Amino acid sequence: MRAGRRWTSRMSRQRWDQFLKGNPIDWLLEEENPSVRYFTLIDILGEPQDRPEVKSARKAIGEWELVRQALALQAPEGYWGD
Repeated sequence: MRAGRRWTSRMSRQRWDQFLKGNPIDWLLEEENPSVRYFTLIDILGEPQDRPEVKSARKAIGEWELVRQALALQAPEGYWGD
């Protein structure tokens, strides 16, 4: 990732640094939770949807076992429950 794109603005970085003890970006980008990784890439880092890393993270969401289990419980009409 390019250093200039790691934060959407200098002010954003100052705001993060002001409230957090450390930089959580590396933790948020871990692959064990593809949803968090995807939204970190697009919402926090401002990466475009067409970047291979973003596409890969989005694809991984649908392949994640927790998501597959939740979708398996969904009714054909699109709702959960009775």
